[in-house]
Amino acid sequence: MKTCLINGSMRKGSTYHITHMILSKLDQHCDNEITEFFLPKDMPDFCAGCYQCIYNGENRCPHASSVEKIHQAMLEADLIIITSPVYVFDVSGQLKALLDHFGYQWMSHRPHEAMFKKIGLSVVTAAGAGMKSTSSTICTNLTWWGLKRVYSFDQAVMASSYAEIPSKIMEDIEKKTSKMARKLSKSLKNKAQLNPTMKTRFLFNLMKMMKKGHPEWNALDHEFWKKSGYFLSKKPWRDTLESTVERG
Repeated sequence: MKTCLINGSMRKGSTYHITHMILSKLDQHCDNEITEFFLPKDMPDFCAGCYQCIYNGENRCPHASSVEKIHQAMLEADLIIITSPVYVFDVSGQLKALLDHFGYQWMSHRPHEAMFKKIGLSVVTAAGAGMKSTSSTICTNLTWWGLKRVYSFDQAVMASSYAEIPSKIMEDIEKKTSKMARKLSKSLKNKAQLNPTMKTRFLFNLMKMMKKGHPEWNALDHEFWKKSGYFLSKKPWRDTLESTVERG
């Protein structure tokens, strides 16, 4: 099994340690090869809003070299974990910058077939409040990429550092991380048999209708959906050969 872990902060604090607690417990259920990224070190650029990825292909992005390295790790992974501490009730700025760069692979543009066969996890911690909106940002992106299952782990630590977390809260974290590891293990072992959620089916079919009915909106998107066979009966979550469609 392979995991792509994207840390939304360089700081190895509560979010980092809790994420690795989950991973260490997941190792008890299955062998796991982890590819880990830290932001902003591994992708330091803000989206320029140039629309190159949307209209001309993601390889035209001025930051493609950094983005593609992370994207390739996601494509090779069975499990994608994205983490962030809460910054003013949302994800860190550097994580938001990365997510912006992946707008082209939302189901509203050119969803990658491989993404529909993966499991996703959002890990968010806060000293107090703001976890719901922060987790929502991460889970929304994972869902619109088409992931088969998306889980979230939110934890209020009531401390400014991992070492200062009260013992009672640490006991709760131990229980919750064990439960999450078991849940992930079950989904990963059975992911080939898992059906997409109703939300994924709805979003995909809605985007299919829009792309098919309005080719003038985006020629690259329309051609991608057409060549992928999505305008016919093909569904990306079915156990078929990986797409070999040129993505621009």
